[in-house]
Amino acid sequence: MRHERNLISSFKSELIVNPNDAAIFFKDPRIGPSPPDDFGTLYLLRRDIKSCMDAKILWPGAMCIMAGIDLLGKCLDGNDSFGGTGKRFCNFAVKYFHLSSSQAEPLYQLRNALLHSFGLISNVKSEHCSFQLQAAGSSILISLLAPNCFKVDLICLHDQFETAVSEYHRDLLGDAKLQKNFSSMFPMYGKTAIA
Repeated sequence: MRHERNLISSFKSELIVNPNDAAIFFKDPRIGPSPPDDFGTLYLLRRDIKSCMDAKILWPGAMCIMAGIDLLGKCLDGNDSFGGTGKRFCNFAVKYFHLSSSQAEPLYQLRNALLHSFGLISNVKSEHCSFQLQAAGSSILISLLAPNCFKVDLICLHDQFETAVSEYHRDLLGDAKLQKNFSSMFPMYGKTAIA
């Protein structure tokens, strides 16, 4: 018992991430908020994503998922430099959605279409990239229908997003570099106060 306490104590002393920061950031979205307080931005996104997806309000749910991947990409890479959004987004999608680069890039283009064009077309270097969305609960997140035309399953996107959050959280707890990167982004992007 004493040995276990020493191991836990030594592990905690090696943590770079403030445990309270991680707790509010990764809070279970099924737990309702109790304002006034500070709330993790990822928690708030996941709570709203869950509400949208449960009510079959898929478009704003997908938009929030894309914003969540953006946020997690910043935390993973430890930077928010201008012009690096696509790289960070794709890095997170490759590592935690287990996509190939050729699958992560169209997912990023869907993000651009939803968040910037408010539609299903994204312009990439003078080429149009178009999307069809479905909510079938397929095990295939993204598939090529025709050149530059992709089908994305939003139920699968939500499921894979939640799995990615869990995997990233697990990795964060055991990796000093990930903790340093997370800690560098948390003060700016990790929490917000709600009155």
